[in-house]
Amino acid sequence: MNSRAYQLAAFDRLLTIMDELREKCPWDKKQTLQSLRHLTIEETYELGDAILDNNLNEVKNELGDLLLHLVFYAK
Repeated sequence: MNSRAYQLAAFDRLLTIMDELREKCPWDKKQTLQSLRHLTIEETYELGDAILDNNLNEVKNELGDLLLHLVFYAK
């Protein structure tokens, strides 16, 4: 199991990546809450499908996608 320090460092990397994307990536720079909404809904459906399929690897992947959306909104 990962240590708390490792988990915090990983979350810090996520925040750093999001900062860089919002600053340097043209697509990310122009996104708004409204423009991301349909993508977030799509990711949520994909998570639901993975849960229904009992595909734990895909559940993890989709949770990661949703976490990225949450951080995007929070930023």
